[in-house]
Amino acid sequence: MNNNNELDERTHYINLYEKLKNFLSQAQKQILYLYFIEDLSITEIANELALTRSAVFDALKKGKKKLLDLNAKLGN
Repeated sequence: MNNNNELDERTHYINLYEKLKNFLSQAQKQILYLYFIEDLSITEIANELALTRSAVFDALKKGKKKLLDLNAKLGN
């Protein structure tokens, strides 16, 4: 059951990303793409972009929040 919730959440964020990616910063766009579309882990993204895991986690968290906020503002 938990896997279904995670899959639903992932699908939701992928849909939001595709719809709203032009409103994200370049860093947020890149990290969200690698995380949701390429299915890389936070550690893999950090290694690929030469960032700390905490920097990737922070950008991911802020990017997800921005997608949710934008979606709410657009009334979806």
